[in-house]
Amino acid sequence: MAIERFNITRNEMDDDTKIMLRLKNGDRAAFDELYNRFSKKIYNYVMRYTGNTHTAEDITQEVFVKMYRAAKQYEPTARFSTWIFTITTNLCINEYNRRKGIQLEDDIEQYNSKDAQNTTEDHVILNDMEQKLLKSMDALPANQRSALLLRIYGGMDYEEIARVLHVSPKAVKSLLNRARGRLINEHKRDFL
Repeated sequence: MAIERFNITRNEMDDDTKIMLRLKNGDRAAFDELYNRFSKKIYNYVMRYTGNTHTAEDITQEVFVKMYRAAKQYEPTARFSTWIFTITTNLCINEYNRRKGIQLEDDIEQYNSKDAQNTTEDHVILNDMEQKLLKSMDALPANQRSALLLRIYGGMDYEEIARVLHVSPKAVKSLLNRARGRLINEHKRDFL
């Protein structure tokens, strides 16, 4: 599928795109603004994709380094969030391919345990179910996992996901349906 490119007029630009254009023009404070707006979203997305806090931190940092280096060449052909999540997803896929076959360190539990004192039965059950679901998400094919994570953690619609993954919106719908179907089939006993 050919990637649809379009030019955005200044009036159609979202705030993030305008901030990126300020960075392109040399406004260093714009970098801090974008970092503050996107670092947590990107970290959460990468953390869910890789399941490793150290890898998530490294990739998050690499995303912002790439963003900064590409600032001079940046052209707003889509929403800024689509552009930065394309970079993020590509780095995640590269990391996934690099580590294929290597058992990733499973520290999602540490990431999710915000309150070590909270050990109620409901919390333990929920955490166990969440761990099972996250492990199943890790087993999804990369394109299904990417689509699902962009939808959940990136808050993107089908069109935006399509641009990030370089597929059609119809293919995104199919990827999401297959991913959801697989997760439901795998866990229907757990949630009944």
